[in-house]
Amino acid sequence: MAPVSRIVVAHAAVGSGHRIAAEAVAREIEKLAGDSVALELLDTLTFGSLRPSGDSLTSAFTGPSARLYDTLWSSTAFAAIARFLFMPLLAWVFRRFTETLVQERPAAVVCTHALPALLAARAVHRGKVDTAVVSVATDFGVHSLWPRDGIALFCAADERSAEELDRRGHASTAVAVTGIPVRPQFTVEYDRAASREHFGLPVDRPVILAIAGSTMPGPYAHFKESLAVSLPAIASIPGVTVAVVTGRDDPFAEELRIRSAGFGTTNVHLLGYVEHMAPLMSASDIALAKPGGLVCAECIDMGLPLVLVGPAAGQERANAQALVEAGVAIFARDPRMLAEFTRRAARPARLAKMRDSANWLARPLAAADIATRVLDLAGVTISAPTEGHE
Repeated sequence: MAPVSRIVVAHAAVGSGHRIAAEAVAREIEKLAGDSVALELLDTLTFGSLRPSGDSLTSAFTGPSARLYDTLWSSTAFAAIARFLFMPLLAWVFRRFTETLVQERPAAVVCTHALPALLAARAVHRGKVDTAVVSVATDFGVHSLWPRDGIALFCAADERSAEELDRRGHASTAVAVTGIPVRPQFTVEYDRAASREHFGLPVDRPVILAIAGSTMPGPYAHFKESLAVSLPAIASIPGVTVAVVTGRDDPFAEELRIRSAGFGTTNVHLLGYVEHMAPLMSASDIALAKPGGLVCAECIDMGLPLVLVGPAAGQERANAQALVEAGVAIFARDPRMLAEFTRRAARPARLAKMRDSANWLARPLAAADIATRVLDLAGVTISAPTEGHE
């Protein structure tokens, strides 16, 4: 019997995107390698002697510190200074994570957040572990804190990100354009008419989907405020139906219900919590969302154009810029312009062009592609074929 290789997939619970991406990659590794791999899925934050909540960390790029965070996100010079000053402290706070790697000696460490990548790369650089560290971006841009030294492979979301990594000195052989890993439901084609029937949506009208289910603070609150104010105007766009996912935020759903009734709109469908978003996205024509990397990747993989709402800093600014440049999205930097930008996106010619761009950018098999590359670096024989590796 062949020896079992250990692989660690690490994320940080800052929002849900890093975790979802890690779970997607872990699932594909297990599917491809079977019993030849012992896999661990770790939240790096749980290893810290200080344990900030994901909500508090997320709010860092929405409040008074947003401008500082934006500079740190995009400036490699500023990030180099920050690493020099704070990396020893960071390594001490999360020393249990490094100790775990030293004890378990994994063949590969897959990181969907910069924090575990920094810690693992530092351990490699200092000779504490001999492992292949793989960075997996969950945004359409590259955080300046992602390390270069000690990294075996960087999995980038798009060609634009790969070009940025090249400018930062990453070897071309250590960069792969894989896309952002998404859940399996976003790799499947759905019957559009059946999906609309399932969600109670008309089959003969354009559907505008507003994704507003998160209860997290910061940019989500800005998006919900903008949507609440703009909903009557969006619903007044001729011939459209508006579907709003409000998640488990019942007070917000009630607020939208009251506003819709007050303006006499009858074409707004409040869907509450939706477990499987992919069929709903397949039934829709435009999505309104905040510029989060995972939700944008999910929409793009379903061929769904986006109207993104600001203000945004850091990764959200990068996502918005990249997707506007790719022709997939319109960015309403001023939330008061949400209805007008949605009206522009809904024009048939513009919508068709954006949909073509989304289909060109889509990489729904990113998780399988990344898993294949990780197993290759770890020297593990693949027991099942994959279509995701190029």
